[in-house]
Amino acid sequence: MILTGTEIERERRNGRITIEPFTPEQVNPNSYNFRLGRTLRVYREMPLDARHTNEVEEIEIPDEGYVLEPGRLYLAHTVERLGSEHYAPTFAARSSVARLGLFINLSASLGDIGYTGQWTLQLYSMNRVRVYPGINIGQMMWWRPQGEIVLYDGKYQGSVGPRSSDIHVDFDKQFARQRFPGLGATFEADEVGPKFAGLARASADFRVPAAFCVPAGEFVDALTEEQRNELADAFTDLRATVGAFFADSVARIQKTTAEIRLPRQARVLLAARLAELFKDADGVEFAVRSSGLDEDTGTSSLAGVHQSVLGVRGADAVIDAVESCWRSHYEAPAVAARIRAGDFSPTPRLAVIVQRMVRPTLAGVAFTGLDGPEGTTDPEGTGAAKVVVEYVEGLADELVAGVAVPRRVDSVALAAGPAPEASRDHPVLLEVVDLVRRLREDRGHDVDVEWAADADGVHLVQVRPLTAAREVSTVSAGPVAEGYRLYVDDLPSSFTLGAVAAVYGGYTAKRGPAHRLAHRHGVATGAGWVLRFNGRGLHGERTSNALREMLAGGSDECVLDFGDNLRQIVVPKEDVLDRLAVTSGASPDGTALHSVILRDFVRGQLGVISRRVDGGGLVVEYTEEGLMALNRGTAGGETIIVGDVSDDSADVSFPASGAVLRPHLDEIGRFTEAMHAEYGPVTLEWVHDDGTLYFVDYSVLGGDDAVTVAHGEVCISPGTARGPLLRLDDDALLRRLSIGPAVSIDKSRDVSEHDGLARILEQVASYERKPVVSAARPYAVLSVLLDHVAGFVFDQGSALGHLAILLREARIPAVTAAGISGTEVVISDGTVTTTGSKGA
Repeated sequence: MILTGTEIERERRNGRITIEPFTPEQVNPNSYNFRLGRTLRVYREMPLDARHTNEVEEIEIPDEGYVLEPGRLYLAHTVERLGSEHYAPTFAARSSVARLGLFINLSASLGDIGYTGQWTLQLYSMNRVRVYPGINIGQMMWWRPQGEIVLYDGKYQGSVGPRSSDIHVDFDKQFARQRFPGLGATFEADEVGPKFAGLARASADFRVPAAFCVPAGEFVDALTEEQRNELADAFTDLRATVGAFFADSVARIQKTTAEIRLPRQARVLLAARLAELFKDADGVEFAVRSSGLDEDTGTSSLAGVHQSVLGVRGADAVIDAVESCWRSHYEAPAVAARIRAGDFSPTPRLAVIVQRMVRPTLAGVAFTGLDGPEGTTDPEGTGAAKVVVEYVEGLADELVAGVAVPRRVDSVALAAGPAPEASRDHPVLLEVVDLVRRLREDRGHDVDVEWAADADGVHLVQVRPLTAAREVSTVSAGPVAEGYRLYVDDLPSSFTLGAVAAVYGGYTAKRGPAHRLAHRHGVATGAGWVLRFNGRGLHGERTSNALREMLAGGSDECVLDFGDNLRQIVVPKEDVLDRLAVTSGASPDGTALHSVILRDFVRGQLGVISRRVDGGGLVVEYTEEGLMALNRGTAGGETIIVGDVSDDSADVSFPASGAVLRPHLDEIGRFTEAMHAEYGPVTLEWVHDDGTLYFVDYSVLGGDDAVTVAHGEVCISPGTARGPLLRLDDDALLRRLSIGPAVSIDKSRDVSEHDGLARILEQVASYERKPVVSAARPYAVLSVLLDHVAGFVFDQGSALGHLAILLREARIPAVTAAGISGTEVVISDGTVTTTGSKGA
């Protein structure tokens, strides 16, 4: 609604419109005539540059006038100071001026509410026109606005004389707004993460401290090509070996990411964003926190695995804090958490929030959904969701970490009135309850809310689905370090297994009965434990000493399992507690509970595999390179064959190197027979160490897997196959990938994306007919080729290892035969025929 001339005069008298100097005769029916000032400005050089200051010269208009040349821009000004904090101004040329062919603005006729000063005019003439100082050149109109008024406080405020363009002042700010979106901006949620997206959504209706986001794409762009390649290689190895070399891989990753820096231009823009949003960045405290793209969802929280930096002041410190959050994405706890979730991607998925930090009087968490709707328990009978609140005085960082002991109250108790000991807190807590209920109604699900209250009221710091928070809510403020025997003890119902639940189930369901059977037969086994701990227990003197005592004895090394995707990590027992701290991220004051499985790792002098054969016979294979090497196919083995274990006079084929096993043959035979009776055809795995034979594990066999020795060569898998011979060299790649549990007897994992294996697959696929592959040993990782080859010939290797079992189940012929060569090969039940080479 435009103001009439009469209303303009009235509002000027009331102080709601500024016109200085004012002349009543200048008032029009719905505008006020303003006059041309004496000074003009013109730009000196072309082209003009929006990013930099453009040089100008000033011209004073003499009393006899000044001729404006066509096609040239002149910056002029009004004589009057004009403005209002209540009405929106617009201006236009007087119609008489326009009829001379003179424009007084080109494209900027709308002013801002709150601006007061002399107005800059953009004079542009179609003709040569003489102008004079003080002529009525234009008219100002005022309009009544609708909505809340925010006053102008920009760079042109209070101008005197003509002002040339200061667009360069806003140049970085414009791009900074686009690169680092604020709470009210539109953005892609998968670039800023659920945490920032949730705050942005809430900021329209709730009190959220001012913030902007450094999107995940900035992190990606900060990586150099070399860093990307290094990370890709490291995470590919982690996936392929399923974390067996976790410590080495993380050290490599951290070395790669130690020098990640925000690029120069991004640093400039981030500083500009701080200056615009917070004015005095050096005088404002910031909280710089992660907003992982996979954090705070309904199925994943990843809470606490990334760094947060509080109390940050100044642009340089904020930039350092952003880089610290980035680097935490590649620290051991964050990497381990992603691996346990099956995420092996090297690409960073982490945004960072820069937010004004609240220094609260009270702060805490509040959530719904623990007890369902209040229903009849609500004194008011509203059926509103019950809200449980935990809070402390001051910052809540120790509360959410489980370190501080909070006060606890719920909405039912609060509705009954203030407790005597918390009467001062009561109004704040009621506001918290209202906040949480409104958020729950808005989101349509139970919520977990972090909040902070200061003199301005209750601020929303974070909101997420309750399910995500409950996944990581198991904490203990006291030190925890407890263990149970893996194959013997029943765990208490309160014990939380977390990521090792499936691993524990596999061990106890399969190995538990077998180990107990071994004990009944007097057969030695290695020890195993399930541990639960927090940082305070792991680092506390009394509790850590108790753990060391429990692990003492037996072998000098043990195997750690943190979950399906992070397991079989062999470490010296003396280093176990340090390794647990690094991998879990358990700091000395940490309260989050972690679970891990430990098993004695007995390297011994011999790795041994036994198998019952038809007729009561026994086949025993062994190697000095250890059980893991024999079982993974990375070592050759010697063979002992017993014709009939029940007949002491039966023939025994016995290499001289196996003499240390002779006293154990009866034990091996008896227990192999017992396991066969219990489970059917099985292979047993043993380790011989300083005169003691330890039973380790077993595998149930499927299909026709009879082991025969023919012509000095071992038939690994019977059958006939023919095809072109393809030799694969015994390179470090196959050995490394076979050492980790990337392929197991129970479950194969797809590691074919590894570059080396991809090349091998391409090589196999290049043959018109399925080839017979020749390799140094039956590497377990070669199982990825089972659908693509006709058969295998190995220089040496076990007939009872994992790949051997898979080959028999898949009915793919395989045999050991060293030194073969040629172009065509035929395998037939343990014999090998090649063109012009070794055969049956």
